Amino acid sequence: MSTNDYLKFLVQEMVKYMDTPRERRREARMLRREQRMHWTYRLFGMIPFGMKMFASQQRNRLKGGSR
Repeated sequence: MSTNDYLKFLVQEMVKYMDTPRERRREARMLRREQRMHWTYRLFGMIPFGMKMFASQQRNRLKGGSR
């Protein structure tokens, strides 16, 4: 890709962004933010989920055993 092609692409994207109404841009941003996974899952994968499940199982086991 030549520099002129890249510059043309950037200008087209900037003009497309500026042509969209502010509310639509805000809605799209909020939609992207809602669809994104929590930061712990993005950084560490399923490890936090597994630890959370293990801890809840242990809590339930200890609650049931003391009664």
